[in-house]
Amino acid sequence: MVFSREEVFNNKIPNYKLGIYYFIDENDNIIYIGKSKNIKTRIQQHIKYGRKKFIDKFSKLKLKILRTELEALLYESQEIKEYLPVFNRRLRKTKSLVGIFYQKNQFGYSYFSIKKNTEDSIIQFKTKKQAINFLDWLTKKYNLCPKLNGLDNSSTFCFQFHLKSCAGACNNLEKQISYNTRFKNSISEIYSIPKNCKLVFNDNKFSTFINIKNKSVKSFGVKNHSFFKINHPSNDEIKIINSYQKILVPEIILK
Repeated sequence: MVFSREEVFNNKIPNYKLGIYYFIDENDNIIYIGKSKNIKTRIQQHIKYGRKKFIDKFSKLKLKILRTELEALLYESQEIKEYLPVFNRRLRKTKSLVGIFYQKNQFGYSYFSIKKNTEDSIIQFKTKKQAINFLDWLTKKYNLCPKLNGLDNSSTFCFQFHLKSCAGACNNLEKQISYNTRFKNSISEIYSIPKNCKLVFNDNKFSTFINIKNKSVKSFGVKNHSFFKINHPSNDEIKIINSYQKILVPEIILK
């Protein structure tokens, strides 16, 4: 479906509930790609509150109607990588997303850190507060050291060490192998997807499936309706699935 600039400004877009939309300039270049549960409403928000340079440049709008939000999220991600719309890149830079990262310190202890989000983050959040709350929960669940994870600013032992819930990794008292084993288990809380499997998300009357091989998404779609291959693989697909699992728990079919 394609709509002229005039039709967009006259609110002629059908009231579809879910899909992907493309803003296209006069040279047929895609300048922005977005996803919405209600495209008509979202487009009007762009027109009323969007960036002037962005709105002034588009000459037509293209729609692709999809069936589930997860299908749309994965499809949108692939399309942005395919066409690299100039305003998607700019808008992404202005988002205040933060991510959680992991690495080892000079003494061999693994730890998490919260920083501005990049492709290397293992999970991302919209705000730093959300990231801190998640990391605090993860640290407590697996008896990790809050000081190592940047949650405690004590100069020597962390506060939890005095409460006997930290074994002293903050001062090299706990053996690295013991601590890092628990740390590795905590990562599985984030990467809870089997290495080779098929995930099925049953969302009302539609079933969104995702095929995973070697912990990488290879294809996805909606049963009896669509099938898409991943042509631009990255860690984004796993991040999208991990976030969506907080909304809907999938059926896991091992391969």
